[in-house]
Amino acid sequence: MSLNSNAPSQADRLPFASHPGVLARLLAELGGADSVSKEASRLFMLDPALALLALEAIANAYPGIQLADLQIEQQIASLDPVTLKCLIISTAAEQLAAPVASLEELETTWRQSLATAHFTRALAEQSAYRGLDEAWLAGLLCWLPRFARHTGGDIDVARACAQSNLDRLGLDTFLPDILRYANEPAHRLRDAAPLLRLALAAYRQTMNYPAWIPALPHPDTLLLAAPIDRDNIRDIYLNMGRSIDTLAAEIGHKPSGEIARELSRMGRLELIAGGRQNDPVAGVNTLADSLASQEGLGHALYLRLNPLGGALEGLAIGGRPQPPIVIQPEGSTTAAAWALLTRSPVVVTLDTAGDASVLDLQLIRQANAEGIAAIPIGATPPIGVLLVRGSRHALSHIAANPQHYTRLGELAGRNIPAAVPAETGNSTTSRDQFTARVRRAAHEINNPLGIIKNYLVIMKAKLGDDAPVADELRIMHEELDRSVRIIRGLTQDETAASSIKEVTDINALIEDLVKVTSPSWQEKGAWIEVKLEPGLPKLACDRDKLKQIVLNLLLNALEASPLGGMVKLETGSLINHRQERMVEIIVSDSGPGIPVELVNHLFSPVESEKGDGHAGLGLSIVKSLTEALEGRITFKTGASGTTFQISLPAN
Repeated sequence: MSLNSNAPSQADRLPFASHPGVLARLLAELGGADSVSKEASRLFMLDPALALLALEAIANAYPGIQLADLQIEQQIASLDPVTLKCLIISTAAEQLAAPVASLEELETTWRQSLATAHFTRALAEQSAYRGLDEAWLAGLLCWLPRFARHTGGDIDVARACAQSNLDRLGLDTFLPDILRYANEPAHRLRDAAPLLRLALAAYRQTMNYPAWIPALPHPDTLLLAAPIDRDNIRDIYLNMGRSIDTLAAEIGHKPSGEIARELSRMGRLELIAGGRQNDPVAGVNTLADSLASQEGLGHALYLRLNPLGGALEGLAIGGRPQPPIVIQPEGSTTAAAWALLTRSPVVVTLDTAGDASVLDLQLIRQANAEGIAAIPIGATPPIGVLLVRGSRHALSHIAANPQHYTRLGELAGRNIPAAVPAETGNSTTSRDQFTARVRRAAHEINNPLGIIKNYLVIMKAKLGDDAPVADELRIMHEELDRSVRIIRGLTQDETAASSIKEVTDINALIEDLVKVTSPSWQEKGAWIEVKLEPGLPKLACDRDKLKQIVLNLLLNALEASPLGGMVKLETGSLINHRQERMVEIIVSDSGPGIPVELVNHLFSPVESEKGDGHAGLGLSIVKSLTEALEGRITFKTGASGTTFQISLPAN
């Protein structure tokens, strides 16, 4: 097809489509932010259209910079957040104005672009090419023409549009040549710059992803990426597939409507973040007004944590009277106390009145409402909780989107000064009594634990190291040590009680936990299938946190599985999209799957219907502990069961 002289300028203005899930996540990440987070930088690198926007912003800030020398995610994080917000809002608005015709086709093409990016970076690492992030982008942008919109299906117009955008970047890189020479015969590319050879070798190997037979490498790949062999290609391809599946599960297949919702939420986040500086609780008041006017959640009460007495105390905001409420979080089952403890919104409705505290029920009925939500305010002291009341339908939005409302609460408390309240004799006495009570309890609990440990040592000495129960005695001893560490942490502040890293054999840890829990699953008639990959690298991490993660997931899986059901525990390793080695822990149950209404807020703490004081905090804790270990958790669920996947950095 020949283009007339006006075609390039028309093509320049053609927007590119972004994956709705990545774009929605990025809107959520940038909303209200005063800097570009590591997560936001990562998201820019997972979508061709968004990566192009990031490169344009880098080129404007640092014209002529050599791309191969950059750690591009760090470079994105250094950019002006306002600039990136404007670019992302504009992209979202364009995509809402003219939605993508086929989300299924977009999803397939997005996966193909990730495959080429992963493969290019893997080839670059094997060939010692220094620009690993540049290589990733080169592979990703091979697919940029397929993301061009309003082309009428004309691939020549789409390619011209993409080529024009890459050519005008003004960066020191061969990156634009990936499209210019995309169809060039392989023998003519043998002497080309390494970036071009590696990207096109990867592109030709992955252009039909996922339909590919590992035993049949593309001949152009063998030529352009020499001296690579068939085994190398197969290994890269298999690792690539697992990495993409993990990313796709994390991002999710979101409809375009999710972009509109996140754009609206971003507007609210920006509104809350821009609260009046001269009013210390302006952000809290703005949040309360926003929830009342936009979501029908009114009757707001603001409770602020008194650092001296340790109680949540009512505070007047926005002309509202000071509520006559004081809550001691220690031992409290109120929604406010749970929100303060977990730093995540908690929703209580009259449907779970049996598990709700009396105070929550009183506040619900006082407002003639159907439920109450507690939103934690502030990320650092002074912290507090905002209580709002309304219908079940309105409250369901908070339960379904806990991360958004957590972020709103953090921003609302950002400008609150850390004023020191008047130190009265009563508040000082209350705090001192609380501290003394905790220390006394810790001391008293440590005494019987120490006695039990001593008897375990005596038993082991009498039975000998070869006794059939020697391993069980060792596990009991380790668990007692862990209990002591937890109790000791209660008497320290958060900065003093830092994590202790130790070299951990994840396979051995899992085998121990299977032994510890055997009475639970054997009594139920269940059985556990353990499949541990040999030779896994040992992790330098907080062993107690890792043990708590696996134990929670294992107990949840046993609880979800029917009588005589099966639970699978697996470990493995993969290379992620950054070519970092990750260790995987996979826990699968044979239960009925997670109900649809719970999927979107699976990791938020909610009132459980199990009774017996069960607070529904297990998965919320698992997620926070996983993130503390710099890992990620994903899940998939269906009628045949649920699978959780934990990915942790091996180094």
